[in-house]
Amino acid sequence: MIIVKDLHKTFEDNHVLQGVNYHIHPGEKIVVVGPSGSGKSTFLRCLNLLEMPTSGEIWFDGQLITDPKVDIDKVRRHMGMVFQNFNLFNNHTIMDNITLAPVKLKLMSREEACENALKLLDRVGLKEKADAYPSQLSGGQKQRIAIVRSLAMSPKVMLFDEPTSALDPEMVGEVLEVMKELAETGMTMVVVTHEMGFAREVGTKVLFMDDGNIMEENTPQEFFNNPKSPRLQDFLSKVL
Repeated sequence: MIIVKDLHKTFEDNHVLQGVNYHIHPGEKIVVVGPSGSGKSTFLRCLNLLEMPTSGEIWFDGQLITDPKVDIDKVRRHMGMVFQNFNLFNNHTIMDNITLAPVKLKLMSREEACENALKLLDRVGLKEKADAYPSQLSGGQKQRIAIVRSLAMSPKVMLFDEPTSALDPEMVGEVLEVMKELAETGMTMVVVTHEMGFAREVGTKVLFMDDGNIMEENTPQEFFNNPKSPRLQDFLSKVL
């Protein structure tokens, strides 16, 4: 579904991604871990061109999206993105936050979008918050709404950029629970996270990034129980 070829990203003289290559297949749950500054979030944000790669190719669903002629806004409709800090519109109700894009892009009528939104809100246990504003919600609730807002577009893949890192510890579980349920539906997911339990339980593959490259990848069992490189062994000894 996503092919990354020789991906480089530099910010001035900082070479953040150094020739990353990777294939993501439909239905896979790819969990990306690594130390701060290793390039994880930059890699994720390049997948939907929120960061423009300096060089290299990204293919999504058979289309070369790094080609300047591609309408990236159309491509992004199929790629849900969940950020650390929710990025909800604070002056809109929860219902409006969820229905705005599908209605504006004429993918659904307002009525259909509202019906779909209520179904999704019900799925994450927040149906009663439809008329609330983001400021009235906890961090965990906001993040569940942000996930629903992405799902309302019926994406082919969901990208998560450290979705729990801005949350109080007791709210992390409720967001991870929604992500686990989403994984069980067969959604293709790429998740950058510090939550090793989630990586172990939900990932089909776990990638370890360091110094702007994928240093190691494996099934969760092999990744955690039998890390090959000294660098990964050292990392896991600190976080587990």
